[in-house]
Amino acid sequence: MAQLREMTRKHGKKEIRKRLENDRLENKADVENTGLVEKVRKKRKRLPSLERLRHELVYQLRESLRASQEKMNNPELALAERHHWTQVHTYTAQVLNTILRDLQLKDWEKRLKELERIGLTYKALPSR
Repeated sequence: MAQLREMTRKHGKKEIRKRLENDRLENKADVENTGLVEKVRKKRKRLPSLERLRHELVYQLRESLRASQEKMNNPELALAERHHWTQVHTYTAQVLNTILRDLQLKDWEKRLKELERIGLTYKALPSR
């Protein structure tokens, strides 16, 4: 991180980007949006390493989905090749779905623990 404080405009965008990547900060240039992938914010909050890794995985899988969809919808490719890209797209979507479901379950567990901590449990809730 000490390198970042020493950076000035004279270093240029490429050098700054290179140093940011070396420091494992997430600084991604905005890419064209095809509707499947959200535009990446210029500044991201620094996350704990496991959470940061999951978010990076989700980002890469979304990019892979975007690329595979472009390939499978390309009429210039042979039918067999488009079929292959359809399979890749399906497998990638399954992996992304599993990761997102796990993230959602972890979020629900965190919320449940918070509710239990403040005393709102199933037994404490009014009956219907």
